[in-house]
Amino acid sequence: MIDLIGKRITTISGTEYLLIDIVGQGAQGIVYNESSGNFLIKLFFTSNEIQASNQVKKIQWLLQQSYPNRFIMPLEMVEKPYIGYVMKKVKGHLSLNKLLIPSKEMKFSEWYNNYSGGLRRRLYLGYQIAHSFYILHKENKAYCDISGNNILVAEDITKASVCMIDIDNLYIPGASKSGILGTARYMAPEILNNQMQPDILTDDYSLAVILFELIRVGHPYVGDEIVNGTPEMENDAYKGSYPYVDDENNGFNSSTQILPSEVVFTNKLKDLFKKTFIAGKFNRLNRATALDFARSCLEASNVLIKCKPCGVWYYPTRKENNQCICPWCEIGNDIPMYMSFRDSYKIKKDDNNKQHKAIFSYILRESDNHITNNYINREVDNLEIQSYFRVAFATDRKKFYLLNPNNNEIWYIKKGTTKPIEIGTYEKQELGRGDQIYFSKHSVLNDPDENIKGLKILRYAVVM
Repeated sequence: MIDLIGKRITTISGTEYLLIDIVGQGAQGIVYNESSGNFLIKLFFTSNEIQASNQVKKIQWLLQQSYPNRFIMPLEMVEKPYIGYVMKKVKGHLSLNKLLIPSKEMKFSEWYNNYSGGLRRRLYLGYQIAHSFYILHKENKAYCDISGNNILVAEDITKASVCMIDIDNLYIPGASKSGILGTARYMAPEILNNQMQPDILTDDYSLAVILFELIRVGHPYVGDEIVNGTPEMENDAYKGSYPYVDDENNGFNSSTQILPSEVVFTNKLKDLFKKTFIAGKFNRLNRATALDFARSCLEASNVLIKCKPCGVWYYPTRKENNQCICPWCEIGNDIPMYMSFRDSYKIKKDDNNKQHKAIFSYILRESDNHITNNYINREVDNLEIQSYFRVAFATDRKKFYLLNPNNNEIWYIKKGTTKPIEIGTYEKQELGRGDQIYFSKHSVLNDPDENIKGLKILRYAVVM
């Protein structure tokens, strides 16, 4: 393709765009800026008529599809003699790679916690990314090339905003052959070993790698031996030839170069990554799904506290002298109050002993804590929240109160008592550790645990 800077291209609808400079170039084609600054134009390389015809059909198909909110969709096709499409330009965002590759100009702790927004922002970005791919996968669509190059995040570290670009990577597994295999660092072993085409299960693998890098800043199979080895060893690591860095049964490939799992992972996240990179390395059906990661990243972001002395977000798990110790500055903070959501159920009808399963936790914070659909809701951007109940911080900044603004059925049991108290619309109840809140009747929940699925479950919360 000749240099088109300064040239005008026309779309099928007759709209003209003046190409002013190149944003990026790859094996598929070139992305241009246009003069208004509001759109990008992607033009594809084609070597023959068959390839050109297939590319036109692919763009026509893409224009007919629906997309999750965070995916930047094609708007219209470019007119011949060029093949390409117009898309909206995402402003105020930069490549996710900025959060994956440490800066050489500052200390790692400063880069991770201050420059990029710290662990809480990374986990919430991880939630947004995973949830977006979950929505895509529900429609039986695969993305094929989940990588830092194709994910944009807000440049402002006080914001958590994600966009997926290069939508032409999209395809329906089984309906056609993908023209894109992915980026080697994130590709599943079965693709790198020429055994499979991309699909939803290979997407799940790539997603796990990108989330691992986002949170721990390193690759799950690139331990110290690989870092100090040859390029061929690193390529073999991507293919699954070496153990997971946290494989408890094989310490050969452990890493001292990435953040320790106990500092940045919850137990649920640890289990999901082990599931994917040990049991799911070659057994595709054992991999954690995008929904698994979305739920666990959201919960992890909700159970962090901010260290008052150093300003870093961390899990309040290490406790000494009635304080939680920050792993970054080693100074203690007050132990926070949090709410643990649980399910109560019976495995067998004749079993009198109820089982209790913890499903979600949330640190109670100074701003209003809104509970929607029996969980505390964090999806507040541009949404009207319909609260099932609220937990509000008192004006004296020392106590939390349970509120029922929408007159729902809510019962409260004070620690050490057994009598439930119904909370009315205009009432408030001070919360203490050990108190229980019941806010839903028995219902059949679609739990992924096969032992629980279809059982009648009572969901409730305990203040910890």
